[in-house]
Amino acid sequence: MNIDVMFKELRKSLVLLLFSLFLAGCGSDDGDSSGPPPLSACETGSNPNLSFTTPFTDLNGIDHIEPLGEIQAFHNFSAHSYVFIKPDVAEVPVYAPVDMDLVNVTDDGADFGLMFRASCEVVLRFGHITNPITAIRNLATNQGISMFEGQPPILLQVSAGDLLGTTSGTVQAKSFDFGVYHSERPLSFLNDDRFHSVETFKFASCPYDYYTGDLRNQMYDLFGPRPLVQSLSCRGPRGKEGTIAGTWFDTVEVFSTPYFGQTEFSPVHVATALNGTVKIVRGTESTVHRVPFGEATHVDPEEVTTEHCYELDSGGYFYFQLQPDGTLYLARETTGTCPSEFPASGFTVYYR
Repeated sequence: MNIDVMFKELRKSLVLLLFSLFLAGCGSDDGDSSGPPPLSACETGSNPNLSFTTPFTDLNGIDHIEPLGEIQAFHNFSAHSYVFIKPDVAEVPVYAPVDMDLVNVTDDGADFGLMFRASCEVVLRFGHITNPITAIRNLATNQGISMFEGQPPILLQVSAGDLLGTTSGTVQAKSFDFGVYHSERPLSFLNDDRFHSVETFKFASCPYDYYTGDLRNQMYDLFGPRPLVQSLSCRGPRGKEGTIAGTWFDTVEVFSTPYFGQTEFSPVHVATALNGTVKIVRGTESTVHRVPFGEATHVDPEEVTTEHCYELDSGGYFYFQLQPDGTLYLARETTGTCPSEFPASGFTVYYR
């Protein structure tokens, strides 16, 4: 083979190689996809800075609102607010606070969960809605979906002020959930790896900061429980570096599904409610232990930088001791009173 033929064959091979690479990069038209569609595929439209224009319920029927991060049993983080209905009010309406698209409805047999997309970046969720309107109820399934991984199709479009249904809340607490999630504003935790694998944890935002002016003030005026001892804010992750406050885990390993943790690990949470009550929860226990403001062993956990023991009215105590290496020792007894010093044994080691 002469030199000209060799060059021609080489050029032909190179062209074929480049064309093959081009086709591989472009993908195919057979509908197969290796991942979720990009955010631009969202049908609702982009608006990362939208505002809510209509109250989400009749505020006259609301007793108080507990903002993000409130300590609850079985929850590593409360990624939505809790809206408590007044004791003498049977049920309250639920309204669309903004023009938005319904993308999912779940029915667990007790009540309904509604998920709306207000923009490609902002998703709203209502939980424990006992009586959604028929048009929404008829779309219910028992299957939850991701908020931002892929963009689900629009099931129903609603306008600001439209009635979505009514609710009497949960049987136990007479409350329902209101959460808003923003894909471009992830929350920061003391250890993001513990929380960011859960969409609702990572992207939770304050629903009431999407309101402005008098409407926002009306929402904030309902924050509680009251009387307020803590500064008025929408809270969020409750951990504070260098203190015992926040969430601690009893394993160094970071699990990829840290939703509740009753089976894989048993986290402990300690934080203060807006009325000053210190709340302590362990992941496998259904009891929220409380130390009310003003009691003898009450101290804000955000002010505890070494050690402190909380005695419980129900008996027993939680004795926290922060270590120089950043770990936390916890001694827990269900009877008796706080000892004079931290026990030498029988405690659990926790990690951020």
